[in-house]
Amino acid sequence: MALDHTFTTTLVGGMGPHNWTCVVMPESREILGTSKAAKVHATVDGADFDATLLPHKGGHMLAIKQAIQNEIGKHAGDDVTVRLIATA
Repeated sequence: MALDHTFTTTLVGGMGPHNWTCVVMPESREILGTSKAAKVHATVDGADFDATLLPHKGGHMLAIKQAIQNEIGKHAGDDVTVRLIATA
């Protein structure tokens, strides 16, 4: 998978079985070429981390840990810019 994709979206709270705060990737199935989980290097408003895009309602979501939210000073309901680069 060749992926280097940037988009702006809103952090969404209360997602998944653990009430994560996440970003949902628009048109992810078309961009990734899969509906399966995908390992990525993510940059969210300048904060870098490795993560896994998880399948979610026909697309994908990326959990944003509390430490990252605190680092960028944004939480559920705030807009963020996300860059994803494939790592595997």
